[in-house]
Amino acid sequence: MRPTIDFRECLKDSPKFRTSLEGSEGDLEILEARLERMVKLCTLMIETGKSFKRASSDFVIGVRDLASYFKDDDLIVDDTKVCNCLNKFAHEMSEMLKYFTILLDQANRSVCKNLANFIKNDIKKVKDSKKDFEKISDELDSALVRNAGVQRSKPLECEEAANQLKAKRSGFSLASLDYVFQINILHSKKRFDILETLLSFMHAQSTFFHQGHELFKEFEPEMKCVATQVEELSAKASLERKDMEQRHSLVQQKNIKLSQNNSNTSNETSIQHMEGYLFKKTSKGFKSWVRRWFMIQNNQFVYRKRSGVKECSVMEEDLRLCTVKPAHETERRFCFDVLSPSRSHMLQAETEDDCQMWITEIQTGITNAFRSASNVQNQVEEENEMNRTLQTSTDEDKVASPPPVQQSKAQQRMEQLLSIPGNDHCCDCGSPEPRWTSINLGITLCIECSGIHRSFGVHLSKVRSITLDAWEQEQMKVMVELGNDIVNRIYEASVDESIATKATFDCKRSVRENWVRSKYVDKAFVMKLPGPKVASRARGWSVKRKTKRPSPSRSLNKDESHSDLESDVTSGLMEARKINSKPPVLSVSNTSKDCDSGLGASATDVIVFGDSEIEVPDLTTSLDLESSEDSEVEDDGEDTKSTTSWEDMSKLDPNMLLYKAAQARNLAVMLEALANGADPNWVHEEEEGKTPLMKVVETGSLSACEFLLLNGAKLTREDKNGRTPLHHATMNGNTGQVCQFLKRGADLHSKDKKGQDPLDIAVSTANADIVTLLRLAKLNEEMKESGGGFNNPGDDTFQDVFRDFSNMASNNPEKLKRSNTTGSSSNQT
Repeated sequence: MRPTIDFRECLKDSPKFRTSLEGSEGDLEILEARLERMVKLCTLMIETGKSFKRASSDFVIGVRDLASYFKDDDLIVDDTKVCNCLNKFAHEMSEMLKYFTILLDQANRSVCKNLANFIKNDIKKVKDSKKDFEKISDELDSALVRNAGVQRSKPLECEEAANQLKAKRSGFSLASLDYVFQINILHSKKRFDILETLLSFMHAQSTFFHQGHELFKEFEPEMKCVATQVEELSAKASLERKDMEQRHSLVQQKNIKLSQNNSNTSNETSIQHMEGYLFKKTSKGFKSWVRRWFMIQNNQFVYRKRSGVKECSVMEEDLRLCTVKPAHETERRFCFDVLSPSRSHMLQAETEDDCQMWITEIQTGITNAFRSASNVQNQVEEENEMNRTLQTSTDEDKVASPPPVQQSKAQQRMEQLLSIPGNDHCCDCGSPEPRWTSINLGITLCIECSGIHRSFGVHLSKVRSITLDAWEQEQMKVMVELGNDIVNRIYEASVDESIATKATFDCKRSVRENWVRSKYVDKAFVMKLPGPKVASRARGWSVKRKTKRPSPSRSLNKDESHSDLESDVTSGLMEARKINSKPPVLSVSNTSKDCDSGLGASATDVIVFGDSEIEVPDLTTSLDLESSEDSEVEDDGEDTKSTTSWEDMSKLDPNMLLYKAAQARNLAVMLEALANGADPNWVHEEEEGKTPLMKVVETGSLSACEFLLLNGAKLTREDKNGRTPLHHATMNGNTGQVCQFLKRGADLHSKDKKGQDPLDIAVSTANADIVTLLRLAKLNEEMKESGGGFNNPGDDTFQDVFRDFSNMASNNPEKLKRSNTTGSSSNQT
């Protein structure tokens, strides 16, 4: 490509060069202003989107509140109530808001951060070069003026001025070439960098609308069903309206009914369940008259107010003790008395006919009360007789019943991750070519399953895009060590489709969500650790150590020296589990006499976790990564054994298994322990109160550390000596892990019981790399506290140095071992 400014004109420092330079500088200022405006607009868009999300969330809450209003609606059958429909609508809107949140997150990552980095890094380099260019240009002009002003009579000054002019001219040539180079590089880079940034945002937009389309495609049958219900309810409402339009005829029908009842007052059974308003004379105060709603209920005479209190007040508890008669002595009309042995009540009806009807109704109620009491007594006697007859046969039935039975980095990363066994299909539904991952589980996912994983929260699954998100090298290490095949051997060890139907690539969302929830939240298919029956047949247990893969710079003799490790002979104790085509993480082996079991036995059956592993292809070349087992610590005697030391079966529980798996650097067994309920921050009291993370630090494994940190391990936990994981990493001289912990915000100022912080330990062990890292982290922290802000130069230096150390720890760990000798000596204290 032809450069924007000609290098030959640059050397001449001609007016044409200066004109071109001014034009390029002006163009860069315009570009910087527009990029900054783009960042501000994108930030405003994201903030507006967040406001929209909050308002939409409030709207969804309102829909749910409205659904609760219809909770007791009996217009339609239970499973299609208005309440259920509104709740389904609210659920779908909530899912769309989750997708929208992902879109805002991707917009922030792909646009705001990328463009801000372009301004902060690339354009800033050009500005720094401009300062150097202007400075040397001014110095050259001064040298030219001085050289021109020297007199012939002063040969020494002439020679000095000429030499200075030559040096300045040479310096100007180099500075101008560098400045022009930076300008030309920026002009060539801006095109593809900006296009790639907006292309990532368009991919995020495409993902968002694709998710929405798939969500409503699955919901479309429900919407059609609701539309049918709406039509039915509308038709029913129309019929009810027509019926209610005849409301005025009810008055005439009521009058006809009253006249018919009046003509049949001699028939006691013709009036049943009569209820209505009566005036009641109060017994307290001024004995006023109040209007109440009276009825006969459960052989009691009760009443209630028209509004307010819903409970009925009992006037007479037992009608069998009452009588009723007209009240002729009072001045008020249409009155009658209800008498009981202890008191009397005067009531008033609205008409004479109503009065006679109430008297007849109460008399009928008294008669029915006597009849019902007699019937109840007879029924009780019959039931007692039947119970005595059936008692013997019932007892016999109970005894006899049986018991119940050259591509972009993103493309390269995607190809590398999909080459891991099982990763070419979604771990949960089997959909081909997944584009998402769960970095703490070490699996790949399709877009539908990734949305369900996100809905469960980051404490359960941390979802990342393979192509859209930035990746740390430690996260890639975790993915290499696990993979879908290994994870499914743990989480699908004993699948029971009566609990949840296995998800497929074309299943409904409800089926997919139920499967993922049962698999990871409920852990319904995880095989439990060996119980008492296995414990009685085994003498101990241990964990298979992960074999270290050598880096290219290491000798192969170490691996050859381990080739004659004792071979494991599978015992028949767990044969039922080995029939499965997917070998379990747990296996039982017959160990040799050379292995010190610690139980005082020679050759005996020992449960070995992680003994039969899936062969993972060596991806270190394509991934530019060493294996996570490429520790910075040299192999000691303990590491030469194929398994950890034997433990008694009484100590086999998820927490202890996680601790021993951390010692063995075996991520598969660590995941199985977590799946069985292990606590990542469990404290081993017998080993100075260390946590699994502290035990991993002793091995120097970056991938095992990252795995525990991703799954909830805390950097603030202390052992009995008051030492945090950062203390232990410093004592062991593990520079990569120190860098790893500092990136996650480890406390630099925490002191152990000896009063030493990590920097004191690093200085005492003379580990220059760790001292540099800790001092730089402290300096960066102080600059932030003093008001330097995020964009201070110290922050850039801090990030650059940490990036270099991270790459070195992952790619060339042997370069960071120069202080391990002193570090190991300090470990003895």
